[in-house]
Amino acid sequence: MTDFEKDLRQYKKQIKKLLLVKTAAADRFLSDLDGSIADFTEAQPDADLQKITAHFGTPEDVARSFFASTDIAAIRKKLTVRRAVLCVLLAALALWGAAVAALYVEAKNDLSGSITVEEQVEIPEGTR
Repeated sequence: MTDFEKDLRQYKKQIKKLLLVKTAAADRFLSDLDGSIADFTEAQPDADLQKITAHFGTPEDVARSFFASTDIAAIRKKLTVRRAVLCVLLAALALWGAAVAALYVEAKNDLSGSITVEEQVEIPEGTR
């Protein structure tokens, strides 16, 4: 992989990170951007990241253009749902942790008062 390919991959990765959510609109936008970049580099074989940034904009500019053409309410709803799911999962994990801790403490308390009894059995001489 060339330095240009690494830089281009990083450029696209930054844009994807700035989009914040994974929606069908974001996927289409990124797919269209990939196609546009491929067309640009095909038309200009000597293109480097600086030329791509000059043509398409910085990752922040590209993300801004996505948000300018997207329904923000849908993105906000997606983020709210994601946050709710995360809260439910964290609450379930906390409850599970508390239950495990309670069971551990209970088991520890049950074992602390136990008594070990040893029994000696004598085997008669004739049965050995």
